[in-house]
Amino acid sequence: MKKEQALQFTFTELTSENVDAADDMRRQSWLDTYVNEELGVTQDWIIERNQQKSTPESREMRKNQLVSKKTAGWVAFNDQGEVIGQTNPWVGDDGIQHVGSLYVDKRYHGKGIAGELMRRVIDWCDPAKQIELEVVSYNDRAKAFYRKWGFEEIPGSETLFADKIPEVKMIRKGDKQ
Repeated sequence: MKKEQALQFTFTELTSENVDAADDMRRQSWLDTYVNEELGVTQDWIIERNQQKSTPESREMRKNQLVSKKTAGWVAFNDQGEVIGQTNPWVGDDGIQHVGSLYVDKRYHGKGIAGELMRRVIDWCDPAKQIELEVVSYNDRAKAFYRKWGFEEIPGSETLFADKIPEVKMIRKGDKQ
């Protein structure tokens, strides 16, 4: 009988050295998760949008954001050194805390990576204040994950991301609310 080897994951801060690999993984997650032909969210539309957000200028801006005191980030690596997860929480000028992005390579869903990334987000945030996020309304897996972490959907908060992808706001109340 073949013995299964436990998967090994490493978590580290998001840095200018690993941000490009993290962004590549996030872009692939968009293709794996958001295609919805009914709504016109096609693979071609996602690829085109991702190319527009991958210019040298936008990549440099993203790297510069990493040094801000109002943002953080972590990446997960598999034992081959590939980025397989990432998150990038931030605080707006209005003081509102945001999960930002949280993506895990679909090959690693259900392995605890998203949970570890979310734990880091929550630990980084001020526990007295609420944390907000926007999630694609047809991404039931993500919404269920966020509910496990105490986030609740806000009725009437639906918006369109990039005038195409329906999103809903979810909030996790702070400890003093």
